[in-house]
Amino acid sequence: MTQGVTVARPTLLMCADWFAPGSRAGGPIRSCVNLVELLNEDVSIKVLTGDRDLGANAQYSGVRAGAWNNWNGKAAIWYASRKQHYSGAFLRTVKRVRPDTIYLNSMFSPCGCVLPLMTQSIHSNAQIIVAPRGMLKPSAMQTRRTKKRIWLTFLKWSGLNRRVIFHATSNVEAEEIRSSLGAKAKVVVIPNAPCVPPPTFVPINKKKDHLKLTFVGRIHPIKNLLFVLRLLRNIRFTCSLNVIGPSESPAYLSECQQEIADLPDNISVNFAGPVSNEEAISMVSSSHVMILPTLGENFGHSIYESLAVGVPVLISDQTPWRSLEVDRAGWDCDLNEPERFLSILNQVGAMAQAEYLCWQQGAHRRAIRFQEEHNLREAYTKLLGGRQGLRE
Repeated sequence: MTQGVTVARPTLLMCADWFAPGSRAGGPIRSCVNLVELLNEDVSIKVLTGDRDLGANAQYSGVRAGAWNNWNGKAAIWYASRKQHYSGAFLRTVKRVRPDTIYLNSMFSPCGCVLPLMTQSIHSNAQIIVAPRGMLKPSAMQTRRTKKRIWLTFLKWSGLNRRVIFHATSNVEAEEIRSSLGAKAKVVVIPNAPCVPPPTFVPINKKKDHLKLTFVGRIHPIKNLLFVLRLLRNIRFTCSLNVIGPSESPAYLSECQQEIADLPDNISVNFAGPVSNEEAISMVSSSHVMILPTLGENFGHSIYESLAVGVPVLISDQTPWRSLEVDRAGWDCDLNEPERFLSILNQVGAMAQAEYLCWQQGAHRRAIRFQEEHNLREAYTKLLGGRQGLRE
């Protein structure tokens, strides 16, 4: 009788500034969590991350900092404390884990990308993957521009950009990477791994001349909340807006609050603040439209998750989610045409239940189609399973 042979799973070390149970960093956290959910049966996953959420002073409740934590039986998470400092924890973890692949979920984080790349000789046998996560978009490059340019110049001058593989989630991002790091940069394009959409959605009650909006994103100029608030000045029917996400710019928040103070009585705005992803999805599920006129999204997890629960979206044309109106899943509009955004808000506000239900169905179908069109488990296993996987 032939004895079965157990093949060891390749080991992946994922470096991310934030991971579950964090939520304030938004999409990058969802990207990492979804990857763990997708790959844990094929790859042995270790995650090195910080011990607190974005902007938080206290560490996560219920986790052990400076030790390995079992995450739902799917990954081992090392939550590095401030005393340990993420950088030192990285060097120790690489020596201890000896990963086949190191996945850096950042482009400019000192501990999540810069230090690992500069100490590459320590983990020379590991395949290095860098996921810029939209940080090379022209809109994102406008902040801290000088420091970012210095780092990118160093990558090209030192040749490090030719010794790693860059993970782009769209062809547009692939071009952004090559534009920033040279035409010879090695780029693999695999769409983001979102959650699996539920098989059905819950119909939302929709009355004429009544509209419930949700905005999901950081209160930051890039997410463009002020644009939404200025649109609401011209709405004549009853409209409410729920804003979900942390504030990252006190000055921008003050501008938004001033705009809200001048809104007419038929408009109400509620700041829900940062909430868990599950809470955010629940709140979106009770609204009629998720609105996000962003200046740029690498993927847009909040967009996908809204579609997945049958809520149409009204977004800018600066995301991978295009031609939404064709599918009756929502609208993607030019930010230079605010009157188009306003026209759509009036259009949805005037809808009754039967017409609105068609848009709910279209939104849900669009999310399901995304899943059907991409064999993400196979693609990510090939990318993150080690050098041998990429050579196949």
